[in-house]
Amino acid sequence: MQKAIWLSAKQLGLPVAVWRLPRNDTVHILVDLSGQPLGTAIDFEELPAGFAFCPFGNLSGEKGLFLNAHLHYVFRQGLPLAEDHAVPAELHTPYLKFQSAVDLLSRDNIRQPELVQTPEGSGYPEAPGAEDHFRTAVDRAVAAIREGRFQKVVLSRQKKVPLPGDFDQMQTYLRLCRHYPLAFVSLVSVPGHGTWMGASPEILVSVDRHRIFRTMALAGTQPYLPEVPPSQVAWTQKEIEEQALVSRYIINCFKQIRLREFEEDGPKTVVAGNLMHLRTDFQVDTQATGFPQLGTVMLRLLHPTSAVCGMPKEAALRFIRENEGYDRAFYSGYLGPVNLEEESHLYVNLRCSQWLENGAILYAGAGITASSVAEKEWRETELKCQTMYHVLGANHQVYRIE
Repeated sequence: MQKAIWLSAKQLGLPVAVWRLPRNDTVHILVDLSGQPLGTAIDFEELPAGFAFCPFGNLSGEKGLFLNAHLHYVFRQGLPLAEDHAVPAELHTPYLKFQSAVDLLSRDNIRQPELVQTPEGSGYPEAPGAEDHFRTAVDRAVAAIREGRFQKVVLSRQKKVPLPGDFDQMQTYLRLCRHYPLAFVSLVSVPGHGTWMGASPEILVSVDRHRIFRTMALAGTQPYLPEVPPSQVAWTQKEIEEQALVSRYIINCFKQIRLREFEEDGPKTVVAGNLMHLRTDFQVDTQATGFPQLGTVMLRLLHPTSAVCGMPKEAALRFIRENEGYDRAFYSGYLGPVNLEEESHLYVNLRCSQWLENGAILYAGAGITASSVAEKEWRETELKCQTMYHVLGANHQVYRIE
C-alpha cells in the first residue's frame, strides 16, 4: 500500500513526503491534496500539521515550502498502523480521485512505471573538469580564510550517477531505511521542484511533545571502521577545530536571545552509515525557561548553520555563491514534519540525491578551514557520495575512499 500511495500522488501531481525518524521503524507518508504546497516561513506557532521542505538559500525562511497534512498514513514493517485525514470540503473531489487511484493500484497490484519528474532547468552539471573546479574553489577558500575574510566555509559539489533499469523508488527508499537506522530518511516529491531522497544524521531543530528543544553541532568526517570502537577514534586538529566552530555558532545563537539555561553534551564520535562524525548535542526545556517559541526563533537564527555554510554566515554564503558554480536548491536546506502528533523534527538535508528521468544527482560537501588540503576535501566528498551511491546502484556493498 505504501507504493500505491506514493505512485498515486505522483501520477496525480500531488506533493508527497515519506519519512522515518532515527531509531524508529515507523514510516510516515503525507499527501497534500491541494497540488501546490504553501510558500511560507516555517513558524511552529502558526502552521497546522504538515511537512517543511526548504532550500539552502532562504535565510529569512520566506521561500520555504509547506505541505499540508491533508492525508497522513503511518506504517510499521510495511503494514498500515494508522491514518489521519484532515480533508477540507473544497478538496473532497481530489481526495476521492486520489483514493480511487490508491484502491486500484492496491487491489490489482499493477506494476506502474515510476516516472521521475525533471524540474525545468535541471541537468547533469558534473563535467570532466569538476574535480579541478572543486579543488580550485578549495584553494581559493583557504587563501580567503588566511586573509581573514571568514573562519570557515563549506563547499559542495554534485555527482551524476545512472539509475538501474529496474529502479523502484519505494523499494529503494525502504532499502535506505534499512541501511541507515540512525538517520532521518526521507523521500519527497513536489511538482516543479523534483524528487529528492536523503538520509540525514543532523538535527537542525526538534521540539518534542514534552516541549524539549534539541539541536546539534555535527562536523568532521572519517570512514567508519567497524573494528575500531568510536571511543578510540583519533581526530585531527583540523576536524576538532571545525566541529568547535559549529558548536560555537550554536552557543552564539543562544547568546543572541539571552538564553543561558541549556544542556551541552559532547563532542563525541558518532557513526552515520559508512561515516563517522564529531557531534555535540544541545537541549533546552522550553517550559522551564518560559520560552515556548524557541524552536521557531532558533530555526531562523541557525539556518544555514556553520556545518553547511560557514562562519561568519554572510561572508561564507557570499563566497559559496561566487565559487560553487551551481544552485544547491534543496541540498543542505532542511525538511521534516511540523506539528504532527504534537512534535516537530527538522533535519538538515544531507546525504541526499535528486532523481531525474535517466539518472540521479548526488550532493556532498566538505568544511574548509585554514588547514584544508584540496585533495583530502575532494576525497571526503567522494566518501559522502557513497551513502547514496551504493543504495541507488545494483551493488549494495559499502564503498570506502582510501
